[in-house]
Amino acid sequence: MKQSQRIAKNVLAGGVALAIGGLTQVIAVSLVSRWSTVEDAGVYSYILAFAMFFQLVADAGLSNILVREIAAAPEKMAKTLGAALSLIWIMSIGAELILIAIVPFLHFSLNVKLLTVLMGVATLTQFHCSGYGAALRSKEDNEVQALGFIVHKFLFLGFICAGFALHLALLGLVLSHLIPNLLLWVYLRRIVVSRYGRPELVWDRHEWKYLLMHSLPVGGAGMLGVLAQQVDILVLKYLTDFRVVGLFSGPYRVSMALRFIPTSMSVSLYPMFSRLAADPERKPELEDAYQRSIKFFLLLSLPLAVLFFLGSERLIAALFGARYAAGASAMQWLAFAFVPYFVSCPLPYLLTALHEQRYLLAGTAATFVLRVAFNFAFIPHFGMLGPCMAFIAAETLNVLLWTQKLSRMGFASRFLPVLWRSLLASLLMGAILYLARQQSLLIFAPAAVLAMLVYVIAVVKLRILSPKDIELAREGAGFLKPFLASRAKQTPPPVS
Repeated sequence: MKQSQRIAKNVLAGGVALAIGGLTQVIAVSLVSRWSTVEDAGVYSYILAFAMFFQLVADAGLSNILVREIAAAPEKMAKTLGAALSLIWIMSIGAELILIAIVPFLHFSLNVKLLTVLMGVATLTQFHCSGYGAALRSKEDNEVQALGFIVHKFLFLGFICAGFALHLALLGLVLSHLIPNLLLWVYLRRIVVSRYGRPELVWDRHEWKYLLMHSLPVGGAGMLGVLAQQVDILVLKYLTDFRVVGLFSGPYRVSMALRFIPTSMSVSLYPMFSRLAADPERKPELEDAYQRSIKFFLLLSLPLAVLFFLGSERLIAALFGARYAAGASAMQWLAFAFVPYFVSCPLPYLLTALHEQRYLLAGTAATFVLRVAFNFAFIPHFGMLGPCMAFIAAETLNVLLWTQKLSRMGFASRFLPVLWRSLLASLLMGAILYLARQQSLLIFAPAAVLAMLVYVIAVVKLRILSPKDIELAREGAGFLKPFLASRAKQTPPPVS
């Protein structure tokens, strides 16, 4: 199977998984908002953000480095994966113990403290899933992980419904994270064992040191990046109350669900970036892949931004009901952030493949400080719009810092011709949605479909895609036949 076909297969797998998983996530957020009190929704968002922080501390970028190392040196998979899995156990247990030590000092009821500890177990379970998932991604078997992701989201939604039906309230929400995560862990391990052999834990301090030295900067950047998403809620709660957090969390969780789209697609590019970066002779190929990835994510982000900006009131009413109408303005501002966020998504993977993870950490730290400062500056004056403004500023700075670093490394940024043409295409789409924005959902929905079609036609007519882009797209679209052939005769070697 050709590289373009592997990418197409993995992007399609990730796209389908995210379309289904993202839809179930949005439904879940909607159900939590409708079936919980606004205050309970705020508590749920808070303890989830708190627990997610410890998962990020534990991961420390290990799964990303694991993908890079196995993709660049597949013959060392047994040793690398075995050492990583043993390290995951050590770090996850340590993170949970730290969480348990901190929770007693939180100013919450005993019930909320216990739920926070249990949520910590649930989120740390995802760390173990990421270790096995990294092995699958490094081998570009993303469709297998995508299937697990889809089933996981259905289970998540099902347990939320069961929890409310049994009147478990916040306990039901925490269990809806814990149980599906445990089942996903079992599934991914079984797949890795069946395809590559049973991985044995490797207790190798030298291998741990190598993995940690390379993963800590990536983990620090990843932790700050995701913590930056959670810090908006934390600072908003500190400066306001749970009601404001509840109103903000609906649109914010929807935007976070959509952020999985570029993240998943960037993951599909990461093994290719790693292989190309490992060979200096293939630098022109890597630069070409970089340029195309930025163009693709820019073209993908603009129609979503336009749709969410002009359709915010309809989306809020349909998803959360009249109680959350005040959150429509937050969704409009969040729409502006889609463009820099989508464009920035493949850049950390490219910098990591180039062994520039320290610069990645430094840039992410700078934008994190800016985001926190803007939150404290804007929230007292703009309320829930403050975190949206901080998000836009931080993601824009990320794009500027990382593209400039790549330019200094010889990877030129030539995006202005693509940018102005893409903006023109999105304005044509926006004109149709603007005319339909006051209409009922029955009229607005087909208008949105028409607007998307106009956007696609404009992209073609404005020649934003080069002949080479189109050729690669056609080549990638033919992945199905070689994929089925490879699966029919696949006999993978064991890990050990």
